[in-house]
Amino acid sequence: MTTNILLVLAAVGVLWKSADWFVEGAVGVADKLHVPKMLIGIVLVSFATTSPELLTSLIATLQGYPELALGNAMGSIIVDVGVALGLAAVLSATPLLADRLIFRTSAVFVVIAITVGFFLAMDGTMSRLDGLILMAGYVGYVAVSYRQMMRSRRDAAVQAKLGEVAALEKEIAGMKTSRISALFVGGFLGVMFGSELLVRGATGIAAGLGMSPTVIGLTVVAIGTSVPEIATCVASVLKKQTQIGVGNIIGADILNICWVAGASAVANPLVADINIIWFMFPVALTLVGAMVVMLRCGYQLSRWNGAVLLALYAGYVVLLFTVVAPTGR
Repeated sequence: MTTNILLVLAAVGVLWKSADWFVEGAVGVADKLHVPKMLIGIVLVSFATTSPELLTSLIATLQGYPELALGNAMGSIIVDVGVALGLAAVLSATPLLADRLIFRTSAVFVVIAITVGFFLAMDGTMSRLDGLILMAGYVGYVAVSYRQMMRSRRDAAVQAKLGEVAALEKEIAGMKTSRISALFVGGFLGVMFGSELLVRGATGIAAGLGMSPTVIGLTVVAIGTSVPEIATCVASVLKKQTQIGVGNIIGADILNICWVAGASAVANPLVADINIIWFMFPVALTLVGAMVVMLRCGYQLSRWNGAVLLALYAGYVVLLFTVVAPTGR
């Protein structure tokens, strides 16, 4: 058990640093290829940030642990909103801001995406066709978001996203192409290695405790793979760029349900205990729904709102281990 815990801790450290390198390298490569900054902002940054979730779930399902893969995808959504966003709101001296454009293009879509995912997984399985449906939904979301943001270049949310990309490009401006390539390749390989360690350690913990891999995926693995989002949210508060944190969390949640769960299902159909399915999806909808309602009221999250999100996450963990875990296998 001690070895498995150490593996998980080592994996989290590797994922944290490797994901950071991968984001820098990916933005650098895209900039060299003259990819539009808007596309980098709404697709590449969020995609690179959620690479730990994607690769961990893919490795898990390909190694025969589809329950862990689905648990990680849904657990990451719950951690992103309950812990990352909740903690950032509590730590922030001023309310976290969210632009109306973000709300219109993303917040409602994430609720719809999770609802569709719940409908597809109600029978305890998520087939390859289900995965393709979710992935197609993400492609549609990107197309709509890109078109709306191109029409609203002066919007505060769009400017914040472009500012985030500009900051990343400034960091890599003086780097040689070889260094950018090394960051990209090294970061990707590091995320793969960290994901492998995390799956190995998490499955070992699940076996040692006699728990369902889904439960471990919902908690240990989800927290481990969500470290980049937590760090980004806290950093956005410290830099007083709170719109970036809120936007990235919503974008990451959409990626988790549409891309992480979708791609994992395409690679190998996902399965999980029905009791856990009927617990984790409603919990994710509750947390995301609460976030959407809070943002709708003034397009900001106060410290009180953050405390509510943290409390909801704490209640979820208590119910998971006291009620759901003993019955879900």
